[in-house]
Amino acid sequence: MAEINHPYQNQRALPPDEKRPAAPALLRQWWFRLIALLFVTEFIVPFILWQAGLPRTLDVFREAAAVLLFTVLVAYMLLRDKIPAAVLVILAISLIWGVVSIFDGQAPIVTFWGWWRLFKYPLLAVFAFLIPRWPDNFARWLVKFFVLLLAFQVGVQLLQFAAGQPPGDSLAGTFGWKGVAQYTMLVFLVVSIGFGHWLATGEWKLLAIVLVLGLVGTMLSVTKFYLLAAGVMGIVALVIHMVRGGRFRTLLIYVILAGLAAASFVPIYNNFIATTRGLKPLQEYLTAESINNYLFKGDDTTESGSLKLGRGYSVLCAWQQIQRDYTTFLFGYGIGGRTSSAALGIEGAGLEESLYGSVGSGLSSWILEYGLLGSLLFLGFNFWIMAKMWRHARRTDDRFQATLAYGLILFTLLWPMWLWYKKPWISGGMMMLYWLSLGYLFQQIYHARRPLLGRRPSAARSLDSGASRPSRSL
Repeated sequence: MAEINHPYQNQRALPPDEKRPAAPALLRQWWFRLIALLFVTEFIVPFILWQAGLPRTLDVFREAAAVLLFTVLVAYMLLRDKIPAAVLVILAISLIWGVVSIFDGQAPIVTFWGWWRLFKYPLLAVFAFLIPRWPDNFARWLVKFFVLLLAFQVGVQLLQFAAGQPPGDSLAGTFGWKGVAQYTMLVFLVVSIGFGHWLATGEWKLLAIVLVLGLVGTMLSVTKFYLLAAGVMGIVALVIHMVRGGRFRTLLIYVILAGLAAASFVPIYNNFIATTRGLKPLQEYLTAESINNYLFKGDDTTESGSLKLGRGYSVLCAWQQIQRDYTTFLFGYGIGGRTSSAALGIEGAGLEESLYGSVGSGLSSWILEYGLLGSLLFLGFNFWIMAKMWRHARRTDDRFQATLAYGLILFTLLWPMWLWYKKPWISGGMMMLYWLSLGYLFQQIYHARRPLLGRRPSAARSLDSGASRPSRSL
């Protein structure tokens, strides 16, 4: 098999305009300030509230920032008379699964809250798609931002640990109290970008940096799933590499990285984390009995009367629960069926009928809310995204856009695993960066097809000109 030719490995010197950092120009853009406001509410405010001793129910800032961005988006589309096809898809899904939830006797406020939780971050992709002009070097800036953000989060963890915070769910960077789920999903997204950079350029240094940062961060947050997730991403990246014509000798770098990670993770976890917290050694979690209990065994009943089920068993229960009738089997309980809010005092119809309450994986919640058709639609949408990203990664002459595209392919392909492991749809930091990256790349993909917001096609310039390119609309 022929060795792959990484088209960006010996790239020419960047033009002067490309060498200029994107950040100064971005700071002067109104739309960037809105995105920055949302970023602060997702990454900084939860930590401030936790350190101030305030309850998480007061964290309304992220919702306020998202509402502001949504309002600007709607006004922008109406004023410019430009409605992307993605908005029509969102409206269709909202109508079908919203009607299902209402007919099931669910309160409209619950349906609306479920809709907001489902589409709050995908609407950010629409917002990014409609931005008139992105700097030519924005992709390079964004890739570096991913790495620096993870390094910053790990630095905060180390400071927390030095200050006396024990390893565990609350040792999660700036995500605050019990922020391990949000932090872990951010780690997985950044690691996927690291693999994407290797696929785009053949360079392994950035990949090694993010793998080490992810290893340190997840050890401090006691996330044992990291090794498995990183290994799966590595295998998928290797498959992509081989499909493109890579040699089997490239396996060597994966074997070395995986060996070093495993060799360092196991003894450090056992001697540093397990001993200090009184947990079992890592190898005891890998027995057949422990794995079976983790996946399928129900724990003791909680105070509310709900059962705590393993991730695998919760999915089986969800599949059985939607088979109460034909409509529920196809469409689930509708939008918001598994939604709850302590602050609003609401609970979805599917949650009210469940014996295991809000416990379970995100995959079980998805099956209950959207049924068989909704699950197949979600899978089809993901394959469409991956096809677009694959085509763009193979065609673009920007290695950092290719990095983002390959990284998003990896992360999108593994959505079922992320849903099974956590409830990633409410992991705000990861979701914000994921959908922002998608919106940006789709804007780059479609920029040459139709003029954006009345711009004439003649205004377009080639990528090699070094000048800012006008964006285009779907």
